[in-house]
Amino acid sequence: MSDDTFTSGFIGQTMPPVDVAFTDIQEIYTSRSGWNRLFRCHRHGKLHVLKTLQPMYKGTAFYEQALKKEFNIGYQLEHPHICRTLGWENVPSIGCCILLEYVDGVTLKEFMQQGKLTRPMAVKIINELCSALQYIHSKQIVHRDLKPDNILITHNGNNVKLIDFSLSDCDDYDVLKLPAGTRYYLAPEMLQPDVSLDLRADIYSLGVIIGEMATALKDKQLASVSRKCTRRKRGKRYVSVVEVANAVTVPRRKRLYMGMVAAVLAGAVCVGVYAVAGDMLPVSVSSSPSFYPVYGNQVCSESCLRLLASERMRMIHAADSLADERYWKADSLQLMQQLKAALDAEYPLPELRESAAYKCRWEGLQQEAERQLKQIKSLVRRR
Repeated sequence: MSDDTFTSGFIGQTMPPVDVAFTDIQEIYTSRSGWNRLFRCHRHGKLHVLKTLQPMYKGTAFYEQALKKEFNIGYQLEHPHICRTLGWENVPSIGCCILLEYVDGVTLKEFMQQGKLTRPMAVKIINELCSALQYIHSKQIVHRDLKPDNILITHNGNNVKLIDFSLSDCDDYDVLKLPAGTRYYLAPEMLQPDVSLDLRADIYSLGVIIGEMATALKDKQLASVSRKCTRRKRGKRYVSVVEVANAVTVPRRKRLYMGMVAAVLAGAVCVGVYAVAGDMLPVSVSSSPSFYPVYGNQVCSESCLRLLASERMRMIHAADSLADERYWKADSLQLMQQLKAALDAEYPLPELRESAAYKCRWEGLQQEAERQLKQIKSLVRRR
């Protein structure tokens, strides 16, 4: 058979056309003081959002470039708490636009107005928001328009999705046509000419949001964190969002941690373990599944807490075998490997594991694991 007689269903005219058209395009938002408008649409039966310019701004190089720059910034971001930018499209009915993930949820502003905010939920939202900000800050990107309207809370799971990077990393947009109400959340330095901005501008805006939560919940701890975030002199603010997350979660979990250590030293853990709110914790310690635990002054997940608690109990009950140094080293190595796997599960992407937040958490976990191993070894020797 000659090459001329060979055909393929994937080559040339035999390949079926691909339908990339959008259907059911409906306008869902038009900025009153900005230049953007949003459309909801379907493609292949799935909901998406199209972001484009209002008609009066189309054809103006300044705004066309601003839209393209927003796409360039958003397209490089891949984080579970950031709305995904899927592509750049030219839709005949509306022109060039950014294709975005459709988020089924409400804004944080609406969420709070509906009375759904609780203290545990506030901690969850702040931690997820800090995770997203830590990610973009690691890429030298400042959001610059952080406010409740730009934070979506999903209906399924109440998870954070950060949106709208139209002002990010754009020096020309510091004061020009800011969306209505944004000025309230702006750091003072953003209104000063010839001042270079950094991540502390986002920390200020985050502090204003935390302050609104504190007011709604009458929470003194959140109010204290808000005050430090919103210091007029940025040198007196938290230096990173990791510090903000720690400040929100450390005090409560610190008490839990101290109770656990006291139980270990007193030998109370030998009595037994009760399942409290789904977590395996010592009998002398109460738990609240809504807060993240802290190891070595770092915020970690409940899975790491459960892992440390269960492994500590197992090693204490296996005291006779652990008297052999070989078994002790093998068990210690196994614990570290399990902790590493648990932490990696929270940071599924390779680039996330290169972030400062990941490195801080891993360092804190190692320190706490080593401290508890020393305590366990001391108990084993006493026997």
